[in-house]
Amino acid sequence: MSLVEKASSSLEVPPNSLEVDDELELCSIDHETQKLISKSCAKQENESWEILPECDLEQMGFLESIPDIEFQFSCSKEFMIRGINHMLENKKCTDVVVHVGNQSFKCHLPVLQLCTGYFKNLRSVDVVTLGTDAITPKGFELAYEWMTHPNAKPSRKYILDIYLAANFLDMPELSAHLWCRLDDPKLLNGFEAFRLYLQCLPLQAGVLQELMLGRIHKYFLVAVATEEYLALEPRHVFEMLSHLNMCVNSEMEMFMSGVRWLFYDWRNRKEFAVAIMQAIRFNLMPAWYTTVMKSKHSDEVFQELLDMPQIQSMINLGLSFSITHNFLHPTSPLKEPLQMQQPHERQWVFNPNIRHHHRYECPKWRYLNLHVFNEYMEHIIVAGFRYVPSLEYLNPDQMMSCCQEALEKKSLNK
Repeated sequence: MSLVEKASSSLEVPPNSLEVDDELELCSIDHETQKLISKSCAKQENESWEILPECDLEQMGFLESIPDIEFQFSCSKEFMIRGINHMLENKKCTDVVVHVGNQSFKCHLPVLQLCTGYFKNLRSVDVVTLGTDAITPKGFELAYEWMTHPNAKPSRKYILDIYLAANFLDMPELSAHLWCRLDDPKLLNGFEAFRLYLQCLPLQAGVLQELMLGRIHKYFLVAVATEEYLALEPRHVFEMLSHLNMCVNSEMEMFMSGVRWLFYDWRNRKEFAVAIMQAIRFNLMPAWYTTVMKSKHSDEVFQELLDMPQIQSMINLGLSFSITHNFLHPTSPLKEPLQMQQPHERQWVFNPNIRHHHRYECPKWRYLNLHVFNEYMEHIIVAGFRYVPSLEYLNPDQMMSCCQEALEKKSLNK
């Protein structure tokens, strides 16, 4: 028997003791130590282990450091602003859908609440439906683009849509921005004003409609020459004919403008003849012209118009005013009792190349009847955009040189 075998046999290992597999040189351990090892490896019955007390970090002396740790974030304000703009412009993380007519728009409710009075009082909504009677889908789209895009530049083509959207959604800043453009005649000429006026008619845009009506100015007869004018409703024709800012050479042109609309469909429009003629200021016509209107005319339709009792009365009052006004001194006390106060005049203009713009004493003059007025409309249509620059504003007592010479020659011959 080897020494190892002798040492192993000398250890009294109980049945459930731990097995020692490593090759330990037990021969170097004395007998007493071997007994202690054997005893510690043996499981004794009724033996109890010592329970250690639990202890946390603070009890062990690990305390938080007194100085605060200062952190510096790398996310700058510019970075956050760029990120927010990207989210808004590209409609990321939208939280509300707005339906306008048959179109839908994904939007951010906080943006709508911030920029509009309409959405300011809405809370926790996922879907909002807007009627198309006061706002158009294109108008809402461009208004929201104005809210979310810092460089948004809506085109002139949709300015009315944006205007309606700004009014309906209660957007004071956008409305002020639009009025800066709409209220500037240099940015909106008379032709654009007439076209915008037409666009306003079927919509709820009375303020803008009235503003555009007053901006037509020298483009009035250009408008009269268009099919759009001939298709207007009676009340809108009356608005145009009665407006002070319309530019004509004389009240006869205004009268012929009303006749042109009536005769375009006389059978269906003759019932509106009296209403339309109420916009004409017959007392601004010279006495010789109203006198001719009282005579017989070869055109049956024109004669039918002049034979209407109410219109005859208008012509007679205008003639009486013209005759009496010429005999009364400007300071005469009879002016007020006779209701002879001068009516508000139009914006008078002239073109030396238009024959009926000359005085009747001038050899270039031509009497303005329906045929001559129709020729004038053809001239305007052919001239197109070149017509308006040819007009000049007429100052009081101003006459063309040829008319002045003819008038002086007539005075000498008396």
